[in-house]
Amino acid sequence: MSRNAFASACNYATVGEVRSDSELVAASLAGDRRAFGLLIDRHRGRAALVARGLLPTREDAEDVVQEALLQAYLGLERLRDHDAFGAWLCGIAVNLARMRLRGARLAAPLDPGGRSAPATLDDDGSPEQVLEQLDSLAAVRAALEPLPPAERDAVLMHYVDGLAPQEIAALLGERAGTVRVRLHRARARLRRLLSPTRRELEPMIEVTIDDVVVRVLAETADEETPRLANERLRVVLLQEKRGDRVLPIWVGPPEGDALALHLGGESMPRPMTADLMARLVEAAGASIERVVVNSLREKTFYATIEVAGAGGTTELDARPSDALNLALRVGAPIFVQREVMDASGIASTGYEERLTGLEEEWRREQGEQAEPGEWRSLSPDFVKTLYPVPGRK
Repeated sequence: MSRNAFASACNYATVGEVRSDSELVAASLAGDRRAFGLLIDRHRGRAALVARGLLPTREDAEDVVQEALLQAYLGLERLRDHDAFGAWLCGIAVNLARMRLRGARLAAPLDPGGRSAPATLDDDGSPEQVLEQLDSLAAVRAALEPLPPAERDAVLMHYVDGLAPQEIAALLGERAGTVRVRLHRARARLRRLLSPTRRELEPMIEVTIDDVVVRVLAETADEETPRLANERLRVVLLQEKRGDRVLPIWVGPPEGDALALHLGGESMPRPMTADLMARLVEAAGASIERVVVNSLREKTFYATIEVAGAGGTTELDARPSDALNLALRVGAPIFVQREVMDASGIASTGYEERLTGLEEEWRREQGEQAEPGEWRSLSPDFVKTLYPVPGRK
């Protein structure tokens, strides 16, 4: 449907036989311009009343109604319930009126001392602490401006107007899932846009992967190929860049061995998942901004990976073992939330006793008996003895 067709439909608004909205919508979709003219004649007054109740002037209301009618005409195929045309049209008018009011507010200079507290982004992991601190409307406007229009509108309608995703979807004639996706993407972009402030509020500690260690059985410690006290565990030591603590993270053998080999300048005989991820990121023209070990829940560490692409930055949940392997391959910085380091960090000197205690505790929980042993760095040569595969490079 074109704008010229819409203008013709407006001229065809005449009184004819009484037909339901559903019949008129179906006829309009079939190309009957007169049918849409009848819909306009039937519902324009109601939409005008709605717009006038929201906008300061009659001229503004008339502009909004005209735009609402045009949007309804151009997007008529998205209307699923044809009998709900009137409510749908009014919803479009309400949305346009609110957008007009919002645009006027955002464009107007702030009064001295005048402040407008933004609504918070209450999704898990969202920058709600950031927005609670940004009590200046100018700051909110600057943060939202780079968002794509559809995402910006979704954020404003949800967090400023207080509309649920289902309500936004009804106003826009779209699926609620589409709106939720837009809100999710907008939150991800805002995390990146507000990252300087966010990092001040959620202090991070930059770390490096210092070593991967294993405990070997004491009785085999002097042998050329000692046996591991626990075949199922490797321990990654994350060292503070500007401190004397390490954060030990237990990981599985494939991920731990891959880290150890990479630290020693070698690689697994076959590409690991992290190798594939690194290539996919490169092929997509994106980059890894940073990896963060951000929480510890029920003795399990959690991490996030921040991926920057043409559409902005997205934060992905990940296992620390995968995130660390990826960071090491692409040279991305690694951070640990301060509260995580404070809760689980140990002194970088003499850490062996503490690690032994942690492993023994883990074994007791598994109903296993701990065997005497000593901690040893997992060098590439040591890793290769664990994988006696013919033809290994």
